[in-house]
Amino acid sequence: MFFFGMLLGTVSVPAQQGLPTATSGELSKFSIPERNSKGQLVGELKGDHAKIRSDRKMEITNLLVKTYSGTNVDWTMTSPDCVIDQATREAVSESDVKIVGRKIEITGKGFHWLANETRFIIRERVHVIIWGGMTKDIK
Repeated sequence: MFFFGMLLGTVSVPAQQGLPTATSGELSKFSIPERNSKGQLVGELKGDHAKIRSDRKMEITNLLVKTYSGTNVDWTMTSPDCVIDQATREAVSESDVKIVGRKIEITGKGFHWLANETRFIIRERVHVIIWGGMTKDIK
């Protein structure tokens, strides 16, 4: 189970593993799974298109990241485009981003994802919606 923590537009997300090791080329309609030591799917990075540059960075169009808890989707992240550095496992974008969990939705513009640090920073227009609210019975 993954922990969502928020502090001034920062969200903790799990690191993705298994990025391609190619030094150039293109991918279309791709999916890169992440599995735990037991072989269970814990995450998946998808995109409509990726250009793998000679500097080992991937330019991804229509990014979709999913994490799983058991066989259920735990949360998803989407963005129209981003650049992922395969060496440092960081992703950056100036585009919109949307993160949806079981009872939370976070949107904004521009992000920096530091996968090795399990940190996700949204730069502008951060909006958070929490469904179900936080209530306490008062007696």
